[in-house]
Amino acid sequence: MRPWLAFLAALVLTACDSGAPRPALLDSRPPPGLSPRFLAPEGWAWGAIHPPQGPELRYGVASPVGTARRAQVLILPDSGEPAEVWFETVTALTRAGYVVWTLEWAGFGGSGRTLPPYDMVHAAPPGSTPSAVDALIAQIIRPNPDRPLTLMASGDAAAVALATLVVDTPVSSVILTAPDLSPGPPLRPWEQLAIRAGLGRLPSPDWRPWSRSASEATTPPGADPWRSRVAHGWRLANPDLRQSGESLAWRAWQAQPHDDGASAIRNRPALVLSENARGLASAEACRAELDCRAVIQPQLGAAPHLAPDAVRGPWLGEVATFLAAQIPPAAPVADPLGAIE
Repeated sequence: MRPWLAFLAALVLTACDSGAPRPALLDSRPPPGLSPRFLAPEGWAWGAIHPPQGPELRYGVASPVGTARRAQVLILPDSGEPAEVWFETVTALTRAGYVVWTLEWAGFGGSGRTLPPYDMVHAAPPGSTPSAVDALIAQIIRPNPDRPLTLMASGDAAAVALATLVVDTPVSSVILTAPDLSPGPPLRPWEQLAIRAGLGRLPSPDWRPWSRSASEATTPPGADPWRSRVAHGWRLANPDLRQSGESLAWRAWQAQPHDDGASAIRNRPALVLSENARGLASAEACRAELDCRAVIQPQLGAAPHLAPDAVRGPWLGEVATFLAAQIPPAAPVADPLGAIE
């Protein structure tokens, strides 16, 4: 399709739209031939959070396999990947004894979509995603000192995590893996004018409908050859997971500077795993805190959970070591009543 035709088609779809959001996908189908290690963990279940504004957000959960370790993990995937790409990592963590949750942003992955064309990235109402994270934690996960929660954010989801942690959220510790807090390119003058005129739902000029070839070509730098195909396989089997270009409102959100995270991670154990310390505000803030550790390794890349085993193994080891340190000590066992000394 020629670029101007694609743009015109998007304009028609957005102009004729009824405004009804599409619900979250709660029954994603496994791609045929996918290796078992990339399939849903044993006992995996989906659910949805219904925020006051915007579409519903999809979450998932799996319980420990074997002995539980009295600790929980909530993973916030990067906006460019569905939660399904984290199944391999979730399985490793549940086998280690953790309850593991995932939550996707509004309009991404299997969460609800605001407007057609549904593969276009639309911006959610301001603050709705951090509010939904807080609601999931407070109403469904419900951590307590005996079952603490670690919030683990990947890529640009770090901004959502930090925005959530600024308020009094019962999160005991935080992991930022390959965090991306850099703002996107600035808006062009005509885009700013369109936003002010209330036309943020319109597509950016480079928007194209989802296509198989474009999806196949999207590979994180340094990714493992097999892991790099997982996201495409899930999208091919589940059209509701597909996403392509951006709306003007989403470009406006991306262009905003994000908080450096210093206030969010203060007084919480934190781990930052990144490929580059330069310009990474979260790592700089981390090094200024007493209970925060920054691991800066160039080989980590933008998606260490999808990297080859030589990179992914040490990355997962850092995560496991940090999580183990968050497990509360076992309560002392009282002597049985009537015991004879």
